[in-house]
Amino acid sequence: MALAALLGPGCGSDSEDPACETGACSTATTDETGTPPTTAASDSTNTPTPTSTATGDPSETSDETSSPSSTDTTATTDTGDIAASPGCGKPPLHASGGVQVTIDAGPAGDGMRSFFLSLPADYDPDRAHRLIVGYPGTDWLGEMIQPYLDLESNAEGDEIFVYPDPLWRDFTGWGTYGGWVLGPHAAPADGDQDINFTAALLDFMADTYCIDTTRVFATGHSWGGDMAHVVSCFLGDRFRAAVPIAANRPYWFMDDGAPIHCPGETAVWTMFGADDDHFTDQDYPGQYGDECRDFWLGERACTGVMASTDLGLGAAMECVEYTGCAQPTRYCLYGAEFGHQRPDYFPAEAMKFFRSF
Repeated sequence: MALAALLGPGCGSDSEDPACETGACSTATTDETGTPPTTAASDSTNTPTPTSTATGDPSETSDETSSPSSTDTTATTDTGDIAASPGCGKPPLHASGGVQVTIDAGPAGDGMRSFFLSLPADYDPDRAHRLIVGYPGTDWLGEMIQPYLDLESNAEGDEIFVYPDPLWRDFTGWGTYGGWVLGPHAAPADGDQDINFTAALLDFMADTYCIDTTRVFATGHSWGGDMAHVVSCFLGDRFRAAVPIAANRPYWFMDDGAPIHCPGETAVWTMFGADDDHFTDQDYPGQYGDECRDFWLGERACTGVMASTDLGLGAAMECVEYTGCAQPTRYCLYGAEFGHQRPDYFPAEAMKFFRSF
């Protein structure tokens, strides 16, 4: 699931190493500019180099240290259909234009954690903003995924963006990577720490800034796409909608072979490549995307796989919305030309989707 041009130990294009199975390795890929990104997490041998321990923080650049408030962000003041957070009316704590922030996520969230915060230039503390969370893939930090996702080029000024940083952990049998732990069923990437970190981040943002707590959204690419799926389920009462891109098969949602049930009602738009060149062990092209789609079709009680409406993106029926679902449920099996990367319509269409709520 890496975005960087990294090759994990033993991870070639035909590898059956479990690290490849969950995206802890990659083939050489490019960002939206077509230029392979450079990351401090790789050395001259193209082997990931850890920048912290499992309990450390991979980013040492932050000079903004804050602790999340114990404020219950569900106790909000409603204005119409807007749920204004406790941070409304407070002057901004950080500059606009992007800043690294560190919070204390507590022992359950692995302690001091960091994220890249992007406030609009004309941030208004008396206006409830949408909050959009973007998760990076393997060995990338939040600041690195921001330009790749390119969501902010389609922003309208009423959104705040946060891009969380993963920790570098020793994943049993895989090695050390900057990646996400994906809940209780995702061994060896199992653990609740990153779910708890996300909850602490949402608490901090709601207490510090003017957030509409009914309009919080998630996205991410590759291992970050996994995480966007995971928070849509385990934090489904806090995320309104999500657009995961190029995620793995949903092994994180299986408990002894049976799919779990998710709290909340997050709307999910899954995007996956018709010729994903990272997941080379699929039984057929698009298998892992189909499996993610099918999980959400079942979870949202949709009437049937064939009951779908063409969204008019890419080729005919490339992107569809399913009918009869408890919440909007969409799927794009996007063009082979994009491989493991995001489709070109993602930034504009994801933002349009988020603004529909």
